[in-house]
Amino acid sequence: MNISGVLVRLRPENIASVSERLLTIAGLEVHGANEDGRMVVTVESASDRALADTVEKLNEVPGVISTSMIYHQFEEDSQLEETLS
Repeated sequence: MNISGVLVRLRPENIASVSERLLTIAGLEVHGANEDGRMVVTVESASDRALADTVEKLNEVPGVISTSMIYHQFEEDSQLEETLS
């Protein structure tokens, strides 16, 4: 399981519309945005390729200016199950 934190830059007037669009992407969670157009999201994916594809989708959303991965963690599924138990 790949878990990544991504900073999304957008124009402040697009926060609501971009947030709605991002919530339709599987494995993505929006954690918040500030009034200057910075939004923090997390992406969970099964593989590195799936993670890269999701970040690419973020960049294609109308209103998104840029994305930056600010955190990445990989854990085997068995490690996640132990942590959650």
